[in-house]
Amino acid sequence: MRYRRNPEVRATDVEGEFFLVEPQSGQIYYLDQVTSGLWRLLAEPLSPEDLVETYAAAFPDQAAERVAGEVTAALKEMLADRLVTPVED
Repeated sequence: MRYRRNPEVRATDVEGEFFLVEPQSGQIYYLDQVTSGLWRLLAEPLSPEDLVETYAAAFPDQAAERVAGEVTAALKEMLADRLVTPVED
């Protein structure tokens, strides 16, 4: 399964701080370093494995298990908040 940004979500950069607005609920989300990176990467559909691989390459000094856990948790949270959506292969 691959995922991408929810095209209905609005992104805003305020003085270097990144926020998303989910239109159905009107909820505003602040993106930390991990989630803002995921948002940028998911401009194109990617699998969780692709995301973990990209993060592992970007942070080679971090344990692979830690990177995988953080990316997986962030992706799950973004899915639950309807910020990203699954893409049918």
